[in-house]
This record gives sequence, C-alpha cells and structure tokens, in this order.
Amino acid sequence: MIISRPTETVLSKRNLRLFAVTLMVATFLVACGDDDAEVSDGSTPGGSTISGTLTEWDVQVDRESIGAGDVVFSITNEGSIVHEFVVVKTEMADGQIPLDGDRFDEGAVGVEAVDEIENLAVGSTSELSVTLSSGKYQLVCNLPGHYQAGMHTSLTVTE
Repeated sequence: MIISRPTETVLSKRNLRLFAVTLMVATFLVACGDDDAEVSDGSTPGGSTISGTLTEWDVQVDRESIGAGDVVFSITNEGSIVHEFVVVKTEMADGQIPLDGDRFDEGAVGVEAVDEIENLAVGSTSELSVTLSSGKYQLVCNLPGHYQAGMHTSLTVTE
C-alpha cells in the first residue's frame, strides 16, 4: 500500500525562522529611525532639543541652526556662578546688541526676548520649551556684565 503525503503549503521551519528574523530586524530599524535627522542645510526639523552649557564667559550649544517649530533647550550651568539663558530674536550680529549700562534692554527696538531660564544655579540643568519662527537669534546671558564679557552665541532658525 502506498501512502501519499499532501503537498506542503505552509512555510518550512527554516523559512519561518528566516521570515521572523527579517521581520524583527525591519521592526528594529524602523524603531531606531532618527527623528532629529539633519536636513541638507545642517539644521534639524522643528520639535528638536538643543543641548548647551553656560560657563564664564561663554554660551555653547550643540548646533548652529534648527528648523522652525517647537524647540526644547536643555541648558547646564557648568560655571562657578549663577547665570541665565535668554533666547533673543534679532537681526543684529552676534554680540552686537547695544548695551544699556552693563546689560541690554530686552524690550529695545530690534530685540525680542522670546523666553528665558532665570537664575540657573551652578551645576544645575534646566529645560526651556519655545516655539521659534524662522530668523536669526542670539542665545545669551544678560546678567550685569555677562553679555559684554562674551556670553552669547548665534542660532539660525530655518523654514
């Protein structure tokens, strides 16, 4: 008596394992996609975080440009004294905002103080969430004497 086997219509164990591994790798690659991927001009799309540090007498951030939209600044005071971090929209060149005494007027013509972290204690980190439109900005410490001592840097926000 001859017994015939039905034609196999399911995946073999080997093919099933290969399919499962391929599916896991594809899922991993999609999950690890870079939400803050740089675009061709070196900026990042809005909704990004900019990390930075304040020291005597310097403001440093991890990028020079970013796409317009929601931005979170994560700023650490690595200096030895209290500082502040002010986001200023202005067409004036970096470091060229006119002073009013030992600081500049944050409400002066051509200067728009968007928001700030006040009194950032030594060794602490604080976050500031803002919505930025395209244009030129300065990131500064405007405590008395700090801006003129060099505590500023520029940021360009692109469309």
